[in-house]
Amino acid sequence: MKKLLSIIGIGSATTLLARTIEINPNPGNGEDYLFVEGDQVGFFNWLLKLIGLKDPSIKVSINDQFITRVDGGKFYQVSPTSGIYGFNAGFTKNKKLLVMAVLCILIGLFALIGGGGTEGFSILLFLLVVALIMIWLYGRSGALIASVSCYKDQYGENIRIKSGLTGKKLDKADFENVFNALKNASSNSSNYYKK
Repeated sequence: MKKLLSIIGIGSATTLLARTIEINPNPGNGEDYLFVEGDQVGFFNWLLKLIGLKDPSIKVSINDQFITRVDGGKFYQVSPTSGIYGFNAGFTKNKKLLVMAVLCILIGLFALIGGGGTEGFSILLFLLVVALIMIWLYGRSGALIASVSCYKDQYGENIRIKSGLTGKKLDKADFENVFNALKNASSNSSNYYKK
């Protein structure tokens, strides 16, 4: 059921296909620790954007004073950064793609050995191309997770930022920068961290 909800664009964390990511662990005055802009993923979000019924864009920024989220350029949610009491950051890649690439290569080799001749070679060649595509997709499958929790009724943010095929490519260095940015935003601005 979770998989179905994520396909149609509903879930506990907002998943974005990143267009712009600006990470600044040590920002100057008036600059953001973190600024993310992208579109919500999901088939219905894509379809509604295609026919012009929805703007799935989301902008999230965290600075010394506020955590701000703007949905579709029309709906703003703002919470003071002083209310942060916890944060999470992580980085993942879709390892299933590597497993499927290896299986394609093994099946192709068995087809070559078992079938022999041109037919076996054709199957191997096709499955090698599929395996190469899966390896390339694995390289583009990086996703950042960033979550900021705020005290009581104040608004917090929980986003998952994907590289995707057309979005910005993310790697482990981006995760470290996001972690440091959230840590510094919390320690510099939150009332719940000792100064």
